[in-house]
Amino acid sequence: MTVSHLMGFCKMPELRARSDRAKQRRRHEILSAAEQLLRADGFDALTMNRLAIECGLAKGTLYLYFATREELLLNLYTDLNTAWMDRFLALERTCGAADYHEVCSRFYQSFALDNLLVDLAARSATMLEPHVPQTAWIAAKQAQSKVARRLGGMFCQKFGCEPALAQRQAWAFLVALSGAQQRVIYADEAADIPEDLDKLRGVMSCREMFLNIVLPLAPDTDARMWPFGNIQNDE
Repeated sequence: MTVSHLMGFCKMPELRARSDRAKQRRRHEILSAAEQLLRADGFDALTMNRLAIECGLAKGTLYLYFATREELLLNLYTDLNTAWMDRFLALERTCGAADYHEVCSRFYQSFALDNLLVDLAARSATMLEPHVPQTAWIAAKQAQSKVARRLGGMFCQKFGCEPALAQRQAWAFLVALSGAQQRVIYADEAADIPEDLDKLRGVMSCREMFLNIVLPLAPDTDARMWPFGNIQNDE
């Protein structure tokens, strides 16, 4: 029994999408099918052949929309990342008084709720971006910049930071999250690793690494400035 039967996914008929609206709809359907397969069976199980079968499309049709498997996955990561920021910002609008430590915790927790987002985020810079056409790379970077601007707007509103400083803080959060993912020690619980690394793995989780970086960066809400002094906007 295929994943599509298990999950109730309807295969798309192989009909040519002619209008821009039809092409956008098909692109969305392909990404949705890829997301379902990834959530069901994991990263390594997704191939363009399998995706084409699940979609009811010729393999060549997939390549009309995504030049490589990596481009497809990068587009899916971009969509998931944008959806995560939508959820996080909506959550922050419902919260009361600004508490920087709580914002830091909610930021990480909201990210970690989606295992697929976490997985693709960890792969994006090294496994996906180097293997996509430049136009796809540019689109992904523009989407990331938009996420940072929206996050900076939240910092500006919630903590009264100057816009340029709030934007720097937003990028600090995003870079800290990416860096924590790259540095954390991933190993199977049954893996035979040295005792010192095993202890470090237990203490320095991705969450702890992220918080260790961002917690000292609390904005001075009285001076409306970065904790280490006012930084001139060079943009």
